[in-house]
Amino acid sequence: MTIKAKLFLLMILAGLATVGTSAFGIYAELKGQDLAEKNYELRIKPIMNVEESVKLTNAITTQSLLALQHDPSGRTAAMHNHEIDVHLDVIQDGLAKLEEVNAKIAEITHRRDRSNQAQAALFATQEELTKVAFNPLLEKLEQGNYVGAQALLILTLSEVLPNFQQAAEHYEGILRTNMENELAATAERVEKDVWISSIVTVINVLIIVIIAGWIIRSVTSGLRAADRFATNLAEGNLSDTVTVDSRDEIAEIIDHMNTARDSLRNTLRHIGDASQQLASAAEETSAVSEQTDRGVARQMQEIEQVAAAMNEMTSTVEEVARNASDASQSAQSSNDSAKHGQTILGNAVNAVGILSDEIRQSSDTIDSLKAESEEIGKVLDVIGAIADQTNLLALNAAIEAARAGEHGRGFAVVAEEVRALASRTQGSTEEIHGMIDRLQSRSTAAVAAMQRAHDQVDHSTQAMSETEAALGEIAHGVSGINDLNFQIASAAEQQSAVAEEINRNVQTISQISEESAQGATQTKTASAELARLAEELQSRIAGFRL
Repeated sequence: MTIKAKLFLLMILAGLATVGTSAFGIYAELKGQDLAEKNYELRIKPIMNVEESVKLTNAITTQSLLALQHDPSGRTAAMHNHEIDVHLDVIQDGLAKLEEVNAKIAEITHRRDRSNQAQAALFATQEELTKVAFNPLLEKLEQGNYVGAQALLILTLSEVLPNFQQAAEHYEGILRTNMENELAATAERVEKDVWISSIVTVINVLIIVIIAGWIIRSVTSGLRAADRFATNLAEGNLSDTVTVDSRDEIAEIIDHMNTARDSLRNTLRHIGDASQQLASAAEETSAVSEQTDRGVARQMQEIEQVAAAMNEMTSTVEEVARNASDASQSAQSSNDSAKHGQTILGNAVNAVGILSDEIRQSSDTIDSLKAESEEIGKVLDVIGAIADQTNLLALNAAIEAARAGEHGRGFAVVAEEVRALASRTQGSTEEIHGMIDRLQSRSTAAVAAMQRAHDQVDHSTQAMSETEAALGEIAHGVSGINDLNFQIASAAEQQSAVAEEINRNVQTISQISEESAQGATQTKTASAELARLAEELQSRIAGFRL
């Protein structure tokens, strides 16, 4: 797994841990809120309603007592500066509010029977208090029956009101006890959730720490391997192979570094082998340089001998050039005479050739005439065949006309005329055949005579051509001799120039030989320096452990 994947896994686990812890905290918070809302709806709100009911009951009782003080026969009536309706309105409003509070209390259904029973007892005492005390008391006060109202207050209200107060106190006590128990349970749940959240957080942290330690260990192991590789490389140790167990980017780097180490080790081995070969080559070069020095000395001696021989050859070549020039002039005179005779004989050959061409053309014309007469004969054969066919068709037409009777007489006359015309055509064709046969026999005889004349002319032409060829060969031979003499003279001059050039080149070679001797000396010195460098390179390579 790559380092990027490991870090990504760590981030994912940390994120999941954070999300899980947050989700659990949110769940616990929502659960606490839900419990608080239920506790408020089922316990705190009913307690407030009970307290409100008790407060309203006390207020109605107080207002009833104040209303009784408006009795005109009493001593307290003069103490009030307002009408009794003020108190009666408060009593009526209190009764209405009491009904509303009772309705709110009735909406709540408890999970425990004890609470429901206490609630029912509260409703019963409240209803009894309203029916037997408050409503009759209000009615008597409205009627101005203060005596009856006072009697009702003393006899009935004083008896029923304590029952209601006791029921309210009992119901409120149960609600408060349930509230305290629920608050304790809620606190216990919250504490439990806190412990669970802490344990989950600790577990998540441990997992993250373990994975982070694993990642750090894999990375540091790779880094330690890289450090060990760098230390070996700095110490010149290329024989140890560094390995790691991980499969991340550092492992890839270590693999590449091992590959580079192998390549460097092979390169150093090749350099070592090459340095040995270089040392051997330097020694051989030094030996060759000494041998070259000796060879250059011998070469300079031989070059001096070649220069003397070239001077003698130059004198000989000049003498040969003069003799070749004299022979070239004599050969030129003989060549001119042979060319004149060859020209005269060539004109005669041309005239005979023209005669031979005319005879050949006449023979070709007669051959063409013979061929055309043969073509005419073929045409006449076709015409004869057509005449025979026409005669046969005319005969068939006459037969058909005879079968037709009177209707075929006109057609029979035409058929007879056609047959007569075909007969005349056959006769004319036979006469033309005879004329063409005579023409062909005479053409054959003329062609034979022309062929004999042409053969005789060809024989004469061949004899003159052979004579002309012989003269041409003589002229060519003389011309060749003249060219050879000229070439000899030119070659002699060129050889003289070449000899001079060779002489100059020999001097140049002598100078080059001296420079080569100096170069051989320098090569010998460079070979010694090269051998020293090769030994130094081998000593440096020996510092590495391959």
